[in-house]
Amino acid sequence: MTRRCKSIGLGVKLAVMICLPVVLLALPADLFDDGPPMCLSVILLDMECYGCGMTRACQHLIHADVRAAYEFNPLAFIVLPVLAWLWGTGIWRTHRKFQLVRAS
Repeated sequence: MTRRCKSIGLGVKLAVMICLPVVLLALPADLFDDGPPMCLSVILLDMECYGCGMTRACQHLIHADVRAAYEFNPLAFIVLPVLAWLWGTGIWRTHRKFQLVRAS
């Protein structure tokens, strides 16, 4: 793969990684509240797992709706900061790779 292709690929990846949180913030907090469950545990076993409601809880937490987030899944208060940290380190690493490819 050429240096130019790597640079373009890393640039697109970086742009998507930066824009996705902005898109989640722009979406309404209750967007995922309605609809059928997507959890296999609920579909196959009719039992909720520890992750049930995590998407909805994180979306409400992003919009600072703490009460709704806690009602959907209290573990979101642990999971969302960990995901944000992992997301940030991923952006940082991709940015560093992008700089190295462009410098070479």
